[in-house]
Amino acid sequence: MEPQRYQQLLEGLKRLKLRHVRQTLEERNEAAIARQLSYLEYLALLVDDEVAARQATQVQKRLQAARFPSGMTLEEFDFTVQTSVNRQAILDLARLQFVERHENVVLVGPPGVGKTHLAVALGRKAVDRGYRVLFLTVDRLVNDLYASLADGTLKSRLKSYQSQDLLILDELGYLPMDATASNHLFQVISGAYEHCSVIVTSNAPFQEWGHVFATPTLAAAGLDRLLHHAHVFSLRGESYRLRWDTDPALSQAT
Repeated sequence: MEPQRYQQLLEGLKRLKLRHVRQTLEERNEAAIARQLSYLEYLALLVDDEVAARQATQVQKRLQAARFPSGMTLEEFDFTVQTSVNRQAILDLARLQFVERHENVVLVGPPGVGKTHLAVALGRKAVDRGYRVLFLTVDRLVNDLYASLADGTLKSRLKSYQSQDLLILDELGYLPMDATASNHLFQVISGAYEHCSVIVTSNAPFQEWGHVFATPTLAAAGLDRLLHHAHVFSLRGESYRLRWDTDPALSQAT
């Protein structure tokens, strides 16, 4: 192809915003010549490159929007250490039918036993599948809603939570909530009910939630909606972090 015509091609691809086609054009052209591909086969390769690159970009954007802590994939979770969790049940959840059905997941257990890891791991699977996911500690949620109450954006903030396909609320029960915070959290759970899925991690067993919320009535109402369509896991065992600090074999493995 003449240099001028080739430059026109690049400019046309730029105007069409086919950035990845521009990047792979030469490589794919050489491959097409070497393999004697038809015009359609060559075009299909270019389109596949563009689609794959755009999908990767969208996944990265959804990951950033989700605000996950770093790491924590399902493949990294050690079910041989955390034996109180049914591995097959978690893998079944990773198929994400619970998100399609707007069901919830509740992970209860003491600190450091893998609740957050599993919640984030399921969230990352959902992001890869194209779902909108948001991860928040309950403390962060409460502070955000207090701020939105102050600046008059509470309604839109609550709506933004409900627009997610999967909302992950981490560390419920670490700090007691006053009446305003309890009411805000209840509104989030109630708004999500049968509209989007929620994953909750908590160090407090359900019978203690009456002390976490400002009133037993709000706790009962929140539990009623959260558990109506829910997969509940009770995790047990020693904290991973404490075990890491006290087990020489684990320390030497790094």
